[in-house]
Amino acid sequence: MKSDAVEVAGAAIAVADHLADELDEALGDHRLSRPSFLILDALEGAEGHTLGQRALLDHVRRTSGSLSVRLTRLERAGMVTRRPDPANRRSQTVTLTDRGLGLARAARPDYQRRCERLVAALPGGASGPAAEGLREWIAFFEPGESTAPRLGVAVATAAIARRMRAAVGLPDEAGLLVVRVDAAGAAEAAGLKRGDLIQTADGADVESLGDLDRVVHSTAGTVILGVLRGVEEREVVVDLAR
Repeated sequence: MKSDAVEVAGAAIAVADHLADELDEALGDHRLSRPSFLILDALEGAEGHTLGQRALLDHVRRTSGSLSVRLTRLERAGMVTRRPDPANRRSQTVTLTDRGLGLARAARPDYQRRCERLVAALPGGASGPAAEGLREWIAFFEPGESTAPRLGVAVATAAIARRMRAAVGLPDEAGLLVVRVDAAGAAEAAGLKRGDLIQTADGADVESLGDLDRVVHSTAGTVILGVLRGVEEREVVVDLAR
């Protein structure tokens, strides 16, 4: 027998799938997918119609890999241009072209009308208690998004971490495995290394990327990571304000 929590989580996923399909359909006449429209929409609202790739990630909630693929398609279609970021040569800035601007503006009314029709099905609509509950729920996953920078690491999930540690004869432990450290990031400066297993953040257990993100985004100063380096327990103090 399913618990109420399992049913609610499953319903939320089902609703998300329906919403994605409906909104893609609304953009079909403009030959845009929802992820592509969100990129164009974010760029239109930015100063000079330009954003750094990292800022664009925050707007469209995509992984860096999927965003890069999407930007390549948009660039080939003449909707955006990319160039090296003068402030960070390892990143890029993305600029909306006149063609991209025209498509974003033409598609927005259809997208907005479909959103309004779908949200009207909620009790009280966009300002009702159900909508407010959704805003609070998304805040659980993305708390204080703008208050702290990222750690500057790429991590493997707990399941993958267990397999990778077992492959080199290390004991089974819960946590996220660091697979890459940004040479210019806060984690690198703090001494975090590839192969470290992050188990806690400010004393809270880390079992998922969401666990880690919630602590990092809600901390303005330093975050203390409890890690295993091989079998040795360590504390790594990361200065997020650097």
